[in-house]
Amino acid sequence: MLPKKQKGLSRLSLFYSKSRVKNIRNKFYSKAQCFRANFSNTSLVNVNFKGATLTKCSFKNAEFSHVEFLGSNLKKSNFTNAKFKHCVFSAALLKKSNFKGCTFKNCIFVNTNVNVAKNMNIGEGNRFYSQHPSPVLSGSTMKLFDEMRFHPKIHNSRVLHLKSGKLNSLTLFSLLERLGEDKVALGLKKLNGSLPYRIVTANGLCNAIDKASR
Repeated sequence: MLPKKQKGLSRLSLFYSKSRVKNIRNKFYSKAQCFRANFSNTSLVNVNFKGATLTKCSFKNAEFSHVEFLGSNLKKSNFTNAKFKHCVFSAALLKKSNFKGCTFKNCIFVNTNVNVAKNMNIGEGNRFYSQHPSPVLSGSTMKLFDEMRFHPKIHNSRVLHLKSGKLNSLTLFSLLERLGEDKVALGLKKLNGSLPYRIVTANGLCNAIDKASR
């Protein structure tokens, strides 16, 4: 569970209960603890479940958009008829989780064994990597990113810099793929060390940079 007084983080603990919230937006649920919780028919947008435990939960008919499952434990959870768009599964645990009738659009799977899940038919338009991609950036762009290492609106989520201080290669890959290095560098320069809102996912950072670069 998350520390009560730590800024920039959200708490989520639900056991043997049904979620009262049907629209979850812009949340960083790091190390959330949920067991046999019911999130059926819930819409989740721009949510980060880094290191979360969501076992034996129900996500029937849920909709996921730009949701990141980073090291998340989803064992034995039920995702029947759920929809996933632009989601990331990195080192996620899917053993005996049920994905019957699910659809996936532009999702990325990194170091995640999908074969241990049940009824999982991912289809085309999604990508699989055995390890994090290693994007190459110029020294000047790297310097712009490093200047944001301890920014209070992004530091706690580890979206840009990992605990070790290294840049999050998966986030960099997403930024370069969607915007290209020139636009990323331009956006960072115009932001000039400021961010318009708390960043909890790579998508949130991409949107901020994209808007600034226009």
